[in-house]
Amino acid sequence: MRLAVDVDIPYIENFLEQLSAEFSWDVIKFSDSFLNNKVISECDAIFVRSTSKIDDSLIKDSRISFIGSATSGHDHIDNKYMNWTLSDKKCFVAKGCNADAVANYVLTIMSLLISKKEISVNNTVGIVGYGNIGSLLKQKLDMFNIKSYFYDPYIDSTKKGCKDNIRDILNCDIVSLHASYSKIGHFPSHHLLNQGNLTDSKLKFLINSSRGEVVDEEYLQNQTTFKYISDVWSNEPYCSKKAINNAYLSTPHIAGYSVQAKKNASTSLIRSFCNFFNINIHIEDSSIKTNVSNFDIPEIDLIENKFPCTFFRDLFDIELCSNNFKHSYLEKGDLFPDIRKSFKHINDYSIYDIEDAARKFN
Repeated sequence: MRLAVDVDIPYIENFLEQLSAEFSWDVIKFSDSFLNNKVISECDAIFVRSTSKIDDSLIKDSRISFIGSATSGHDHIDNKYMNWTLSDKKCFVAKGCNADAVANYVLTIMSLLISKKEISVNNTVGIVGYGNIGSLLKQKLDMFNIKSYFYDPYIDSTKKGCKDNIRDILNCDIVSLHASYSKIGHFPSHHLLNQGNLTDSKLKFLINSSRGEVVDEEYLQNQTTFKYISDVWSNEPYCSKKAINNAYLSTPHIAGYSVQAKKNASTSLIRSFCNFFNINIHIEDSSIKTNVSNFDIPEIDLIENKFPCTFFRDLFDIELCSNNFKHSYLEKGDLFPDIRKSFKHINDYSIYDIEDAARKFN
């Protein structure tokens, strides 16, 4: 049996060594830029990241029966393989693995905007997409008594906080995008936000950590009505320099890049693989416990900001990240994949850590 693995999937070395030594699997490592049908034609399984396109040109006429992606998104996988329903074939995506990281990314942005007096805890937040990330973000906002609403055409519109019209969401002060990307289906999300529904909106800040193509990027980079903050870009890795330069904050698709998110993804992928092939290997718990209950909240956050701005800034200095990204991509000409790969994974705060911090404000 043979497994092909992207060399840049973290935290799986021990598993690969054990798989090879104890279960006689051959392990082939590849760089996504050199991935093709010839590399994996004699393989039974493949582990990829979101940078690898899974379609007929790669999989057809190969022995592959298990496709595993160490990422929460699936727009890099052709529906033909994403929807494998045969008992002897499986496609796994680590949905929700980075939910904490992305929700914290949004809260980190808000903490910066609050500290700069651009917004306050009295502003409303609209959430587009109410899956693993969107629902967790709302849960965290509720902890700080920040009013939030959400739009998701797949969710019962009678659910508390749900709006059945996206234009209602776009009248919130801050809108955060967490919709999955699709061009087909009943509710395609390609250019979901565009000139038609954004022109008369009342929002002040639009935050995108879903996919670049969910918005009409060309329109956004030319409008001045509200400020655009994005972690994702159309046509990655060949991103528009104008779009990155014009955004209020720009980051290189790293919102989900926490130690915990990456370990969650790798562990979930390994578990699914082992279950499919009936392999009995001890898999270590991927969770990392943090303890911030004794975190010292500065007086300015308690009294003036009414939000733990320092707490989130210490987690991740997003303004510095944006400045470094713009300098590297726009001025130095560094390649987008190299910038993204060089980002150091941060340690995440879980929902329980956030809850501890929120108690100090209630």
